[in-house]
Amino acid sequence: MLIFNCTKAASEFFTVTRQGEKFSCIEPAPHKTISESVSTPIFPDDVDPQENGGFQWQWIVHCVSIKRKKYLLVMDHHTRYCVIFPAGKKGDDIDFLNNFETLLKANFRYLVDKEWVDKEWVDKEGFDVEEVNNGKMDQTEATRYIEQYDALINTCIFHQRGDRSVQSHINDVVWHLQALVERQGHITERLDCLMFSVTASNILRRRNGEKDYFQPNKAFFAYWLKTFSPQSETEYTTNNVINLNQYRQLHE
Repeated sequence: MLIFNCTKAASEFFTVTRQGEKFSCIEPAPHKTISESVSTPIFPDDVDPQENGGFQWQWIVHCVSIKRKKYLLVMDHHTRYCVIFPAGKKGDDIDFLNNFETLLKANFRYLVDKEWVDKEWVDKEGFDVEEVNNGKMDQTEATRYIEQYDALINTCIFHQRGDRSVQSHINDVVWHLQALVERQGHITERLDCLMFSVTASNILRRRNGEKDYFQPNKAFFAYWLKTFSPQSETEYTTNNVINLNQYRQLHE
């Protein structure tokens, strides 16, 4: 299950007013902090945790305006990998999910082509990398991992809450995005968004309570290898753009 924790700016983006009434995909969070939800996952009443093994993936969503154009930045709470793309129509969470999942998978495929498996990170994350031939994957193998993602990720939810440590890293990415727009103009194509996401996620980061720095792109890649191993017996489904079990029946 994908958990999108929205900053105030992102929550405002996902909220629209029609005939004086506010509509939003934002739902109350089960805990005050994301860390509490990581250590003690709680699922919505209409979601059976047994359907996805109790798996939750926490992301932080932020919205910024640069030269009168809005961008959405979505950063993984664990690996600090950041996916960025231009914001669509205000309040359109379905468009957000389509763009996010498409770019998320594209980022993984890019890393498969460009990044050698970082054995130090893989060992730290507790994954056996022997199945990866010569330490590197190909796109056929990558497809198997993406199929496993589709099988495991079958719904999502939006909350309004943040994380100070993650926000500081998001702010750094925003600074680099602003600098890029100043130099080259707005980035609108998916390939440009992918390349910026990969570049911004190559900056060394450090999580609260940890002494060592790490590269988010290598951490993100290792996380995919560990979490979405195709050796799992989970039954595969089709690509999720956008299914996610019809996104909880499109808010019912």
